[in-house]
Amino acid sequence: MRPASATPRRNLEILGRPEGGAGGTGPPVVPPAGSAKARRDVVSTLHQLIDTLIELDNSAATTIEHSPALHLPLLLNAVEAGRMLSISRAKVLELAARGQVPSLKVGGSVRIPRDALVAWIAEWTDSIRTSRSSRVPEWTRIDRSAER
Repeated sequence: MRPASATPRRNLEILGRPEGGAGGTGPPVVPPAGSAKARRDVVSTLHQLIDTLIELDNSAATTIEHSPALHLPLLLNAVEAGRMLSISRAKVLELAARGQVPSLKVGGSVRIPRDALVAWIAEWTDSIRTSRSSRVPEWTRIDRSAER
C-alpha cells in the first residue's frame, strides 16, 4: 500500500496491451488497417506524458525556490542559528556579542531574527563573491621598490 501523497497528482491512464495485461510478453498486436489510429494513440499518450512531466517539473521548481529557513520560527535561538550557519552555539553567541550577526536580547536570551540572518548570509556571500573577483592574485604583485 502506497502512502498518501501531500500533493494531488493527476492519475494517468494505463493503457493495456491488445493481448491483455499491462506487461504482456508477446509482441503488440496491431491490425494493419488500424496502424494510423495506433500511431495517433501513441502520439496522444506521449503528449499526455510530456504535459505531466512539465507540470511535475514546474511544481518542483516552485518548491525549490522557497527557502528552507521558512519553516523556522521568526526568532532563532543560538542553536538554531548555529545549524543554519554550520557553526557552534558558542560561536553564534560570540558573533552576536561582537555585533557581527544581527541579534537582539529578549529578557536574558539572545535571539537572532530569521529573515535578518538569511539576508545577512546573502549579503556576506555576495560580498565574498565580488571581493574574490576583484582581487589580484598574489603572484602578479612585484616589489619594484629596489628599481630606483
